[in-house]
Amino acid sequence: MLEANVFNIERYATEDGYGIRTVIFLKGCQLRCRWCANPESQEFKPQVLVNVNSCISCGKCMNVCPNKAVFYKKGFGYLSDRLLCTACGDCITQCYVDARKLMGTVMNREELLDIILRDEKYYAKSGGGVTFSGGEPFFYAEMIREIGKEMKQRGYNSLVETCGQVPLERIKQASQEVDYIYFDFKHYNPVKHKELTGFDNSLILSNLEWLDKEYTGHLAVRYPYIPGCNSDDDAIRGFFQYIKQLTNIKEIVFLPYHRLGLPKYQGLGRTYEMGELRSLKKVEMVHLYDTAKEYGLDIKIQ
Repeated sequence: MLEANVFNIERYATEDGYGIRTVIFLKGCQLRCRWCANPESQEFKPQVLVNVNSCISCGKCMNVCPNKAVFYKKGFGYLSDRLLCTACGDCITQCYVDARKLMGTVMNREELLDIILRDEKYYAKSGGGVTFSGGEPFFYAEMIREIGKEMKQRGYNSLVETCGQVPLERIKQASQEVDYIYFDFKHYNPVKHKELTGFDNSLILSNLEWLDKEYTGHLAVRYPYIPGCNSDDDAIRGFFQYIKQLTNIKEIVFLPYHRLGLPKYQGLGRTYEMGELRSLKKVEMVHLYDTAKEYGLDIKIQ
């Protein structure tokens, strides 16, 4: 039976592809990007996320946990030890104020399709479909392939948002059943890429180059623009110089940095590495249009 670990499902989404979409957020990613907006997506196993602002510090979660996995951490509240927690849910169901939430539910193909197809009338009217996000969705390549086939048969589309840090065989397994692929590009320099994400970019670039040659759908490259990380002139020009050599890229999209994921770091007991860096506005990135033109490229700022 095909299964996937899902940590969130967003219906009626309009920002993750064309038309009205259902976004399936899948757990598990090898990268540890400093600015990651979904830290709860990184681990493959389920995790308990705490809403520190809702917690009343009664300690009941600690008392009811059968594995003694709940502990108190100053400044973060009552957290669940990732090694001891078995995701039994006792600390969640018995919380007086619903301050705890399980991030990660194993779902099979039929369960996911049931949710996705509830909104097929909206897909038909808007040109929308399903988007697989994460985490790194291609770790669930077989599931994506089968759901992609089902969507095509019904006249709808599917999209995958990928960081590219995944074995090429997974991408090959699913890509031709996917209509759109949004490929994130963090940094052209392998040393800097490893510093920012924990891995160099060798696998990522080789996967992007394979898609550029072999993928027949709509391939877009997205660049998360992060001040102090990949926003300097050398990084931007290095990216443009690299991307100019590819021939099948339909869109180049820059994504302004935002800090919306901060509460999730607190809820997992983690320190947010970007500190007090403020979110960017699109107007602060308009200079990128002129630089792109120097390389004969058209870009979008989303």
